[in-house]
Amino acid sequence: MEESKKTFTMQTGMSSFNLDVLSVASINSTNCVNCGDCRDICPVFAITEQQRVICRLCPTCTDQPAMLHDDMVALAAKESCTSACPLDISPQGYINLTAAGKEREAFLHIWKHNPLPSVCGRICHHPCEQVCKRGTLVDEPIAIRSIKRYLSDTFDDYIPDKYPVIFQEEIAVIGAGPAGLMAAHNLSLLGYRVTVFDKEPVAGGMLNKGIPKFRIPKNIIERDIKKLEQAGMRFRLNTSISRRQIAELKKNFDKIIVAAGTPYSKELPIEGYKKEGVYTALNFMERVNNHQPMRSYPGQEFIDNGNVVVIGGGNVALDCARTAIRLGAKSVTAVCLECGCEVPCHPWEREEAEAEGVKLMEAWAPKRFLGEQVMLNGVELNKVISFSKSEKGEIKFNTDAEQKITLPADCVIVAIGQQADELWKDFEDDDMFLFAGDLSENACSVIDAMASGKKAAAKADEMLQKRRIRNIEHELHTAPVEERIYPATRLKVARPATPVAPLKERISTFTEVEVEYGKDIVDIEVKRCLQCGYSKIDTSRCIGCGACITVCPKGDVISMVRVEKGGNENV
Repeated sequence: MEESKKTFTMQTGMSSFNLDVLSVASINSTNCVNCGDCRDICPVFAITEQQRVICRLCPTCTDQPAMLHDDMVALAAKESCTSACPLDISPQGYINLTAAGKEREAFLHIWKHNPLPSVCGRICHHPCEQVCKRGTLVDEPIAIRSIKRYLSDTFDDYIPDKYPVIFQEEIAVIGAGPAGLMAAHNLSLLGYRVTVFDKEPVAGGMLNKGIPKFRIPKNIIERDIKKLEQAGMRFRLNTSISRRQIAELKKNFDKIIVAAGTPYSKELPIEGYKKEGVYTALNFMERVNNHQPMRSYPGQEFIDNGNVVVIGGGNVALDCARTAIRLGAKSVTAVCLECGCEVPCHPWEREEAEAEGVKLMEAWAPKRFLGEQVMLNGVELNKVISFSKSEKGEIKFNTDAEQKITLPADCVIVAIGQQADELWKDFEDDDMFLFAGDLSENACSVIDAMASGKKAAAKADEMLQKRRIRNIEHELHTAPVEERIYPATRLKVARPATPVAPLKERISTFTEVEVEYGKDIVDIEVKRCLQCGYSKIDTSRCIGCGACITVCPKGDVISMVRVEKGGNENV
């Protein structure tokens, strides 16, 4: 008897042809952990993510209000943890692999997409948790970042496989910060020879220079970077890039990705800004992180039992303020133009800072720094009466000169943003260069900078190989009604509180504030996941190559079925 088969018509850039397919892949939705590895590797884009509808009809089923049927169906494919991650990592993937007892596979899933898992397990602002459907529809979101940290710490001694070498083209990455490391990692995984240049003696960029140790210890940064070196990433440190060096790089490399960041803090050029004791945020944090002495002078108390004023209301400003607390300041006040929901720091950062003694004054603008000659003794502030910020980040505000106050200050730290080296503007139109991180967009966080590096790497590959890159927009599709989730049938347990160091201990030392979950807590927390999503194969597009089976980390999810049993012959 002649075998049943289907015919798949494939179009390439030059021609089309027919392909007889005898079998297609089939995914068991119950066993699928929705890691997305099969979606990433499928050469014909036959696999999509389905999002299950979470029933919210009964008003007493959860802590959240009941919803109309149409609303809960519309919400299903609107957003998810898998689409919220700027790096397109599926949190559901590593959460459910962990729940299945496959912790190593869970960690490898993270590392493949994220070369700084230990770092991000501590300082990522976790946009995935903000849209977690357990949190928006049931009670509280899954502790995704804490689970990532647990996995990265559990496999801290993991030695990665060497990067493959497939292509002859060589790529230079300027800047060993998060954006540059991400670009280099992705290009190395694709098979390019990559060299990372940085002017500092160690890799890490602002992770080392600007972030205090109580948020991320130095050895954690070193641990992630060591894995990149073990995988074969090449570094040229202590190497400043000038115009002359750029000319050499253009001769020796096929593409240059510039991820040099914004290494210069912005000054606040108001009256008295050159006085002793006025620091920019980066200058201040560099001194602290590198154990350099703080300059002081006779007649002025500096930090130790002194009054500190921080200008700015972002996360960097609060990092500086909390650092000043730990250095022994008598009082620390952060002053910002914004008020209410416009204050740029993350709510949890503000909560921790205020618990440690930082006072945040909203809607005040510095007018001048006060003091005799070079001596600093105060800051004059005017009340902000209007404030606006454009999409490009341009700030406009007005103050009332009649409403003013003076804060005593032995030290002022200006944390109002950073700026790039003007050198790079001359190369924006040069096809040899691609830009990542703060030089390409407003990458205001570590994870956003890394996402920018990922885009730059994909663009470099597209240009060098003259191939169209995969659409990086993550699409969600509503699953059929039989896949609906009923919260009443799921584990009912509260999200565990994030353990933190005792307040008295942390305000006097640089001990890491957040403490890791233990395995016993993680084992319970991963079971709180609602398993909203799963992967589905469009059998009309599947060519039966089986690539999806080779990458599935769980192993009991994908099988091949003959066309007469599961294929679609009407193609």
